[in-house]
Amino acid sequence: MKRKPVIFLYLLAVIFAGVLIFKEIDTPDIFSSERQIKYTLYVGLNDKDTNAPVFGHEEARTAMFMIVRKHTGGCTFYDAQGYWFDTDANETYTENTLVCVLLDTSPEAVKAIMDEALTVFNQSSILLETSEVRGTFYSN
Repeated sequence: MKRKPVIFLYLLAVIFAGVLIFKEIDTPDIFSSERQIKYTLYVGLNDKDTNAPVFGHEEARTAMFMIVRKHTGGCTFYDAQGYWFDTDANETYTENTLVCVLLDTSPEAVKAIMDEALTVFNQSSILLETSEVRGTFYSN
C-alpha cells in the first residue's frame, strides 16, 4: 500500500523532467532567439508577355536589391532554375528565378517590394512563401 505514493512521486518527477527537457530543446540557452516570419519570394526572370529571358541573375540581383533597400534593411539572394507547364499550349518552360529571403521586416514592406518587383520584372505573379522561424542576429 505504501508503494502507490512512491510510484506517484516517481511519475511526477519523470513528467517534470520531461517538461524541462522539452523546454530546453525548444529554446536553447546558448542563443537568445525569437520567433519571426521568414518571407521567401520567387521572382521569375522571363518576361510575362514574351516568355523570353529579360534579366540575367547578376542584373536581377542588382535590380531587386534597389527595390528591397527602399523598404527594409536587407535580404539574401539565391539563383534558381524554375520550370512550369503551360496546359493551354502543352509546353514546358524553363525560367531563371531569383529567390529573395527577407527577415526582420513587416508584411507591408514585403507587399511593397512585390508590387514594385511585379512591374520591374514584368511578371504576372511572384510566389511568396512564409514560415515561422526562430532567429537572431548573433554577435560576439
